[in-house]
Amino acid sequence: METLVSEVERFRTWAQSLPSGRSGEWECDYPSWPSLYDAAFAFLSSQRFESWADDELRAILYAIARDNEDQHIVGTLRMKHPDLLGLLAEASLGKGEWEARWQLGDALGLLKRQGGMEERVLLAMATDEHEYVRRRALGALARLGSPAAEALAMEAWRREDPFQQWARMMALSALKQIGSPLFEGLLHEATVDERPHLREYASRLQRGEILE
Repeated sequence: METLVSEVERFRTWAQSLPSGRSGEWECDYPSWPSLYDAAFAFLSSQRFESWADDELRAILYAIARDNEDQHIVGTLRMKHPDLLGLLAEASLGKGEWEARWQLGDALGLLKRQGGMEERVLLAMATDEHEYVRRRALGALARLGSPAAEALAMEAWRREDPFQQWARMMALSALKQIGSPLFEGLLHEATVDERPHLREYASRLQRGEILE
């Protein structure tokens, strides 16, 4: 079996052969995902985090980023290597792509470990430069019941951003999950918002069609 680093290089070579301007779920077309998964899972099971070389760390973060549709690698980390998940999430703050950060942050919220390293990493992700990372980190912090979730939700609500209606959806979700007294007022505001997706989401929340 090829090593993780060589399998990632194999993926990179394939990606570079694609036409420029690719978009959407282009990674799903890679024909050798099984080999890359095998190499990733073998590496995660056999190597202690402290022994990883920098190219190995970058390789696993790159593989996670490219696996953003199926999320097999992050799912395996959460189920089989939960302590490693937090270490990788922390490392992704400085080395990973945003597609890796949001997956790792989202998975940290599912561990429901409040007050430890996981929450600290999520708080850092909640101020990430990329809006989608911030959004998913907010959702994860709400699942943890983090004391910071309410203030972060209000920051997301007020922030001017091209993706603000999506951020406001997450803010509503977070406020509802933590039982914030601010939820009802913002929910009403959202039901009359000019942005259709936000308005519809709020209406469905109001009708009880979305279980958070």
